[in-house]
Amino acid sequence: MTGEIEAAGDAITGGMLARAVEPGHGEAHDAGHGGCLNCGAAINGNYCAQCGQAAHLHRSFGAIGHDLAHGVLHFEGKIWTTLPELALRPGHLTRRYIHGERAKFVSPFALFLFSAFLMYAIFSLTSHGPEAGKMVQMDKGEIAELKQEEAKADAQIAKIEAKLAAPGLSAARKAALTENLVEAREERQGLTMASGLTDALRGEGVNGGVAQTVGTAISAAAKNPEFAYYKLKANAYKFSWALILISLPFIWLLFPFNRRYKMYDHAIYITYSIAFMSLLFSLSMVLTTVHATSGLVTLALLLFAIWHMYRQFKDAYALSRMGALWRLPLLYGFACVSLSLFFTFLVMMG
Repeated sequence: MTGEIEAAGDAITGGMLARAVEPGHGEAHDAGHGGCLNCGAAINGNYCAQCGQAAHLHRSFGAIGHDLAHGVLHFEGKIWTTLPELALRPGHLTRRYIHGERAKFVSPFALFLFSAFLMYAIFSLTSHGPEAGKMVQMDKGEIAELKQEEAKADAQIAKIEAKLAAPGLSAARKAALTENLVEAREERQGLTMASGLTDALRGEGVNGGVAQTVGTAISAAAKNPEFAYYKLKANAYKFSWALILISLPFIWLLFPFNRRYKMYDHAIYITYSIAFMSLLFSLSMVLTTVHATSGLVTLALLLFAIWHMYRQFKDAYALSRMGALWRLPLLYGFACVSLSLFFTFLVMMG
C-alpha cells in the first residue's frame, strides 16, 4: 500500500513539475482590468502583457483541486490535443511547435517530465524486486552545486525581466531581450528537469575509477540480474534527461552544416520523441502487468515505435520520402549508439 501511495505521489509531483516548467499560455480566463498584482502593469485582457500572469485568479478551496488536476493532466485541453498528435502525427506536432504554434500544445519539456515521472510511478507499482522502492543518498555537494546553478539562472531571468520592464525600450531592444529571456527560461527548464529527477530518486556517486565502477557493476549484475535490471530502470528514470544531450550531436550529424535547422530544433524533436517512447514503454509495462503482452502485442508495439520514429523524422524536417529513407538507417543506428552510451553512463552512475 505504501508503494502505491508513493507511486501516485510521484505521478502527481511529475505533473506539478511539468506544469512549473511550462509557461501558462493559451488558457481562457475572464478578462481583467486595472493593475497586475504581480508586476503592477496595466491589464487589458486575459493576461498581463508584461509578465504573463493571468488577470483572473481563483481564491477558493475548490481551486486547489482544479490546479492539481490542471497540473497533472491539463484537463482543459492541451493534453488531449497533444497526445493524439504526438502518437499519430508526431512530425507535424514537432514542426508546428518549433514554428511557434504552442498555445494549444503541452511543451516537449513538460511532457518529457511528466512521462518520466509516470514511467517511474508505473515501474514502482509493477516492480516487486527485493530492493524495489529502496532510496539511496546522492552526494550533497552535487545537490548544492545544482541548487547554485538554479539560483544563478533565476537571477539571470529576473535581471532580463527587469530590463524588459524599463520604459522607453526600442522595438529591436525589446525583441532582443525577449529572445534572451526565452533562452534563459529554457536553460532553467533543463536545470528543473535535472533537479526534479535527482530529488525524486537520489543516486549514489561514483567512488572509484571508471574501470572499477564498470567492473563492480558487471560483477553485481552477474550475481543478481534481477536487482541489476531494477537499478538500470530506476537510473534510466533518474537520468533520462541525459539522453537528450547524448542524442543531440548525432541528430546534428544527419544535417551537418545545414542552416535551416538549429540545435533548438533538434532538441525539440528529440524531447518529443523520448517523451513518446517513455509513454509507450509505460503502456508496455501496464500491459505486462495485466498479462496482455503476447508475442503479437509486443511485435505491434515494436513496429509502431519504428514507424513513429520514421514518421516524426520525415515530417518534422519536411523531408521527401527518399530524403527520409536514406537517412533512416543512420537514424536507427544513431539511436542504438545513443542508448548504448546512455546505458554506459547509467552503469557508471549506478
